[in-house]
Amino acid sequence: MKIFKFGGTSLGSADRIRNVSAIISKALTDDRLVIVISAMHGVTDRLLEAARRACGGDNGYVAVHEELAERHLSVAADLLEGPAFDELSGVLRRELEELHDMLHGIFLLRELSFKSSALVQSFGERLSARIVAAWLSLSGIPAAYVDGRELIVTDASYPDARLDEPATRERVSLRLARKTELPVVTGYIAAAADGTVTTLGRGGSDYTASILGAALGAREIWIWTDVDGFFSADPKRVPDARVLPYISYAEAMELSHAGAKILHPLAVQPAMKSSIPMVIKNSFNPGAAGTRIEREVHRDEALALPVTGLTSINTVVLLNLSGSGMVGVPGIASRLFTRLARHRINVIFISQASSEQSISLAIKPTQAAEAKLVLDDEFSAEITARQIDPLAVRRDLAMIAVVGNNMSGHPGVSAQLFETLGKNGINVIAVAQGVNEMNISFVVESHDEDKALNCIHESFFLSRRRVHVFIAGTGTIARSLIGQISAHRRKLQEENGLDVVVAAMANTRSIAFNRSGIDLEGWPDALEPRGDYQGIDGYLRFIMEKNLHNTIFVDCTASADVAAKYPELLRSDISVATANKLGMAGPWPLYRAIRDARRQSNARFLYETNVGAGLPIINTLGDLKNSGDRIRSIEGVLSGTLSFIFNELRKGGRFSEIVRSARQAGYTEPDPRDDLSGADFARKFLILGRELGFELEYDDVECESLVPEELRGEMDVDTFLDRLSCVDEGYGDAIEQAGRQGMTISFAGEIRDGKASIGVKRVPQESPLAGLNGSENMVVFTTDRYLQTPLVVKGPGAGGEVTAGGVFADILRIAGYLV
Repeated sequence: MKIFKFGGTSLGSADRIRNVSAIISKALTDDRLVIVISAMHGVTDRLLEAARRACGGDNGYVAVHEELAERHLSVAADLLEGPAFDELSGVLRRELEELHDMLHGIFLLRELSFKSSALVQSFGERLSARIVAAWLSLSGIPAAYVDGRELIVTDASYPDARLDEPATRERVSLRLARKTELPVVTGYIAAAADGTVTTLGRGGSDYTASILGAALGAREIWIWTDVDGFFSADPKRVPDARVLPYISYAEAMELSHAGAKILHPLAVQPAMKSSIPMVIKNSFNPGAAGTRIEREVHRDEALALPVTGLTSINTVVLLNLSGSGMVGVPGIASRLFTRLARHRINVIFISQASSEQSISLAIKPTQAAEAKLVLDDEFSAEITARQIDPLAVRRDLAMIAVVGNNMSGHPGVSAQLFETLGKNGINVIAVAQGVNEMNISFVVESHDEDKALNCIHESFFLSRRRVHVFIAGTGTIARSLIGQISAHRRKLQEENGLDVVVAAMANTRSIAFNRSGIDLEGWPDALEPRGDYQGIDGYLRFIMEKNLHNTIFVDCTASADVAAKYPELLRSDISVATANKLGMAGPWPLYRAIRDARRQSNARFLYETNVGAGLPIINTLGDLKNSGDRIRSIEGVLSGTLSFIFNELRKGGRFSEIVRSARQAGYTEPDPRDDLSGADFARKFLILGRELGFELEYDDVECESLVPEELRGEMDVDTFLDRLSCVDEGYGDAIEQAGRQGMTISFAGEIRDGKASIGVKRVPQESPLAGLNGSENMVVFTTDRYLQTPLVVKGPGAGGEVTAGGVFADILRIAGYLV
């Protein structure tokens, strides 16, 4: 024998009932069945609404009743016709008339007790079970409606009754053991010893099925629902969640108690006690294997991962009882929980400090006000004496549970869990772990729930990790970066198990967003007006609201306003990869704020491209410092434009002509004076000086401008270029004079003894600085270890593709840290 229970979503329409009938018909060829039926989807909520309206004197309860009557009668009419429909509709109308009388009585008395509420709620299952039984009989499957009130005996705790197992087992054996027709039993409802209606708690039809299975010695209990089984996490919140083929009874109970709505928390107990396997199946996809729940799970699956699943309760209230008067005083906890139990306030989560100075517990928000009232009353004497503080109530919280048999004795699970949360900036408010090590539960802010679930699931369940990139700027560097990510994303997924998702892009006017990733081929078409998210403050607010896990902010702008927001991003535990040097080369207070925020946060801040575009200059300098080497000096050429100009000068070209050709080739800014001023070069050496620990401002960097004094006034670019020939002879003479001494000239920078200078310098012909080609950049590190032969970093140091490549590398470094 098998017990089949069908949930409300499986019974929401005539077509769905036909589908259920087909499932039952097929199963009857191999097994004897008992069917348990829930109310149609949403009906129990509507019944409660009608009762509450009636209690409040709102005659709108009549409209709700009429709606429910119409819904059930229309489903019946769709399924049956002729005498069969007449007979069923008569039965339904009698049930509906009784419901109306009950609601009218509540309306007249303005009173809704637990007892009357349980009776009102019972009509959902009574109506749906009668329809299913009638349809099965008409379809050639002899079926009989069985009222659960005649089978299951409970105490008189009407809204959430406790089972009287011996009496129930006796009744079930008498009524169902020898029944020849297919029993169609109302789930959820039961009766106290005096015959009054009780309920088994919301979702209690699962519990009904398990109770019947245990009483009848069923071979299996099948719970038919609208999902393929127990998932590793709620798939509505975690898109990568997967079906769990096997879980243990203990794991199923832990997950159900901690918020997994797929199974009633008490449903496992009767099945476990009788060692009856339970199977979760999808009535809309009956071919799916589902989840099998047994005492011992499949060993191969069990050994694969320490964590079986995650679940959450997204609205809890945390109560905190604290005070020095609790320390070493016996009976405080007993008084606390006894008083809550007396008022039927269910405690979901408990955490107590080892100092005994506080006890934290989570409950449902609907019970928070009553809990505070009764506990403040219970401890009123201690509160008056200031031995205990008034009960603190904290709202807008979620509880998350990490569950798994294999967590027991598996070192590192807690470390991995909290490290993952920390890297994503998720604050853990309270923690509880059972001694069986099967469940680690913790409380977080509600707005962090989805983020926490996704990053934990990724950490424990997926070989592929995901980072969410938010790009600021849509110019040359951003376009090149998008192209590189698009070209290499699949390879990163397949070879590195990393998925780089570009979640958003924004410029001053537009924004594009897709949680699953913007189309990297057609991203310009996805840009839309920014609406309420104007400016960098609006974009940051947008990023915070999305609150995605493993978020990386990528700055491809040259905006001082964006750079000024780096500390705020880091304090929010959002990592930053930037090509914008106006942060690290900005005013000293901003530089310090960035460094301080980076030290205090769990995020990373990478800015390799600020100095050498795609060259590993910052990383090399960091490795030298961190490994204990002493940097004696840094020399280099850190301007692709100026490198090109002086390389061409050494070949015999004329300065003005070289500048003109460089502009035509796109090596310079539209106005070459921006390059010839050396300002960008100076910012790069300012950053290097600061990296060495020197407190420098931009004005502290001695920078020689290559714009002649007489050409620094207001004039257009063409005029400037025409008049620039005035310096050609001077540069020619300088190179000739240096050559007579075995030297040449270069526009280079140097940091030595805390001072930074940039300008035209004579360098030996054999110097690395004299051997550059084209627009190459170079940095020469002279250190205690690299004294006789300095360490040289050389290569292309400019261009959108090179810079984008450096930013991409920073993103991957951050991704490796996050995952």
